Amino acid sequence: MGLRTPNMNSETIQLESTAIRNGAIELEWSDKSHNRFHPIWLRDNCRCVECGDPAIGYRSLQLTSLDLNQVPRNLAHTPGQLRITWEDGHESCYAASWLAEYAYDNGARAARAFIPEVWNDALRTSPPGYDYSGVADDDTGLLQVLQQVRDHGICFLHNAPAQTGVVEAFSQRFGFPQESNFGRVQDLVFNPQRRSIANDIKSLKPHTDEPYRASPPGILLFHCIANDQTGAGSSTFVDGFEIAERLRAHDADGFHALCNNFTSFRRHFADDVDLIAEFPIISLDQFGNLCGVRINDRVAAAPLIAPDQVEVYYRGLHYLLQQSEDPQLIMHRTLKPGDIAIFDNHRVLHGRTDLTVDGERWLQWVQIERGDFHSSLRILADRLGQPRDARPLMKGAYGSPACGTGL
Repeated sequence: MGLRTPNMNSETIQLESTAIRNGAIELEWSDKSHNRFHPIWLRDNCRCVECGDPAIGYRSLQLTSLDLNQVPRNLAHTPGQLRITWEDGHESCYAASWLAEYAYDNGARAARAFIPEVWNDALRTSPPGYDYSGVADDDTGLLQVLQQVRDHGICFLHNAPAQTGVVEAFSQRFGFPQESNFGRVQDLVFNPQRRSIANDIKSLKPHTDEPYRASPPGILLFHCIANDQTGAGSSTFVDGFEIAERLRAHDADGFHALCNNFTSFRRHFADDVDLIAEFPIISLDQFGNLCGVRINDRVAAAPLIAPDQVEVYYRGLHYLLQQSEDPQLIMHRTLKPGDIAIFDNHRVLHGRTDLTVDGERWLQWVQIERGDFHSSLRILADRLGQPRDARPLMKGAYGSPACGTGL
């Protein structure tokens, strides 16, 4: 029999029949597919007024008060609802659309997972972009931008005011700027007297920012305020998921070595910070889909991995870094005053080529936490009456389930 997979237009789903088989409650849908639910799962997820709804922080039902082996006394259904009377007399009602959305068999969970679409030459040539005026105060435009960042990891805005504070104010439309040792808003100003390479104009190979943090910056926004660039040079962007998939296709063992072994990253400024984090370079979800990368060999410490993994680990890393530097896979963009680059730091690598600047180059940089970003995607969709996406999208570069660090 066929197993039903989630359908985001689940209002059309209708229940045909219900039955208890082998200790589970089996639902048959109008398309003749099936889903099975454990009684304890359904009882624990009752959302009636008496039990409460944990989504809003109110939950009076306590799992410890339930009999793990209780079974329904009675099942009843309509095309749009399942009603269960439990042995203790409690009655629970579940909308058919809710059951379809939260079905948890392997096929349903795999179909619910977010599968990113990697870049191609067309996207590198013409990346998603919008005029700032159509986004700054318009929810529909903002939702489109956030969806582009969700789906492709990057989006550009053009013609924003080339003034300080603009990017911070704009970022607050979908999150809260994160503070770090660099501050709340970082100014990247060409100044050869400062030690940070971010303030230089020499080439900088593609990388993800701050992998030495337990939780690296999520969504990055770079706002160009001034750029007296007189010659060649550009900002560069690489899809970390594209190069990871190329590694998977080229060398499966090398790919899995970067998924299953922890790499140490460190940033140490004497008497300031000494940040160390150990995570895999490539993170997967439980179904093997890419969900994050940490690629920055400038801050990689000596890896402490099993001896039998060293050669295959370095083979995989060597190929991955080669791909990150492949000219055919790099997006080049010369940011002009008023441009804002928005990208997912857990997916997209950024850098620059050698720049020729006769005067000032000034970018302001802000970071937004990934959870706030995904929350705003859902809230905006609700506000605009569009289908919302309740999935835990793109968990980020926090390791794979096999490493014991999956979220």
